[in-house]
Amino acid sequence: ETAEAAAARLLSALGLPENIQTGQPASLLSSGQQQRVAAARALIGDPELVIADEPTSALDGESQKAFLDLVFKQLDRSGSSLLMVSHDERLAGWFDRVVRLTDIQRHEEIPDAAAS
Repeated sequence: ETAEAAAARLLSALGLPENIQTGQPASLLSSGQQQRVAAARALIGDPELVIADEPTSALDGESQKAFLDLVFKQLDRSGSSLLMVSHDERLAGWFDRVVRLTDIQRHEEIPDAAAS
């Protein structure tokens, strides 16, 4: 599959209009559309690891589910792994492993400079 064909397939699966590949400036896209385009770009070429920072934050519930369905299907197809950061606890069920920041935070005392 060519990069162009993969892009067209991914963009279509993410519910983006066909004309989005025509060089339209990103500033004309909604934030949700921008996130979906970025996801499609990240998935082209079957990378071993995809790192995503809040990729669903601008998506409504239906678009979020469609997005995650596509991402996980693509990851399964390519054997890729996903490392994703999100504040949305509802997404935890999608993942095999969830690490919460509160589980790994270390509290270190900072010496008071004035006391020295």
